Amino acid sequence: MTNKTFLIVNAVPNVDDMVSFQSYISQILDVFTKFGGNGIQRWKKKEQVMGQGGIKAIAVFEFPTEQSIKEMIASEDFNALNELRKKAYIQEVDLMICETL
Repeated sequence: MTNKTFLIVNAVPNVDDMVSFQSYISQILDVFTKFGGNGIQRWKKKEQVMGQGGIKAIAVFEFPTEQSIKEMIASEDFNALNELRKKAYIQEVDLMICETL
């Protein structure tokens, strides 16, 4: 059985600049799709019940391979959104490549 590969995104959206946030989301989803990302699941934090918190939004995307994620992150398409990403979030977005156990 082959493990599935996922990109997990932890982020703190900039609620004071929702225009940038919405613009970034609409553009980055196209980049994820271009590199094989699908099965989007997104959650917003409702309540912190343990730990230090900070993260306000989590998203999970399935990709065909770990390499496809690395190629996406190195791509011109992804990096063209760097400045917009800085406006859309109040701290650097955490990206993690994960696989099923």
